[in-house]
Amino acid sequence: MSPSVDILILSWNRVEDTIAAIQSAHQQQGVEKSILIVDQGSEPASLARLREYLRDIPEAVLFESGVNLGVGGGRNKTASLGRAPYLVALDSDAEFADTHSVARAVGYLESRPDLCALGFRITNFFTRENDATSWDYPGQSSTHSGFQTTRFVGAGHAIRRSSFEAVGGYDERLFFCGEEWDLCYRMINSGSRVEYYPAAEVLHKVSPEHRVFWARGRFFYTTRNGLYSTFKFGASAGVLIAAAAAYALRGIRNGMPLVGVRATIAAIGMCRQFSASSEDKSHYRLTPETIAYIRHCEPTRGESVYHKLRRQFSRLPHQV
Repeated sequence: MSPSVDILILSWNRVEDTIAAIQSAHQQQGVEKSILIVDQGSEPASLARLREYLRDIPEAVLFESGVNLGVGGGRNKTASLGRAPYLVALDSDAEFADTHSVARAVGYLESRPDLCALGFRITNFFTRENDATSWDYPGQSSTHSGFQTTRFVGAGHAIRRSSFEAVGGYDERLFFCGEEWDLCYRMINSGSRVEYYPAAEVLHKVSPEHRVFWARGRFFYTTRNGLYSTFKFGASAGVLIAAAAAYALRGIRNGMPLVGVRATIAAIGMCRQFSASSEDKSHYRLTPETIAYIRHCEPTRGESVYHKLRRQFSRLPHQV
């Protein structure tokens, strides 16, 4: 019997790209699949086109949120629409590289009960080369070999549902940026592991006009969410101050001197909300085993203060 999987897609206006992503999911073989789509407030014409297309996809379910729930909120909602033991997420501007990508990923998770998630290989749709804008694995450079890691890239990945639900899913306060590693740290802290798995591949339609530019918000979210998650995972006041200073320095270097300040103020508010909330905080108390695992997978954590500061003088890309 084929394993069951829920394929998750978030939709927001790029209707033809979204339809291509859904079609790619529809063509997956070797699994019993449901295709779960959350539309995050598309224009009426785009939404009507999507509804029309989905009439011919019997395994698809569309939920219309009417508003942008953010990446974490959207994925939480999409996951809640299904019950399969495995979740595979695909960006709306991406397609699976072949018809068995999902089956290979799910089969690998079934053979490795110690794994909670897999990051897929992300290839540029147009050049068929590695999508450097979607590479987020500290200290790793090989796109063809698998390895243990502490995160996955959102454009294409698989998660064991039981691990996902055990830690409460994504933190919806993050909205955008950093939600993957925040989730992965919590799942790793529960005793599971994450791997980069290049045998499952997606083709990403890297398109600058559709991306969030650093000066238009991404640096703000990166700074705010980085400080917030670092706080949740128990960093000391000294570490948080140093991190805020590093972000501010990078903002100055890139002509955005006030962004780091605004993001830090916003992060303080989020940290206060988290501290006052009644949610289970045990997932954020990192065990010695988790800390050792993170240090092994993220060699930059062992860098000297000089090298860490030097990296803050690097120019940010115009788009990512």
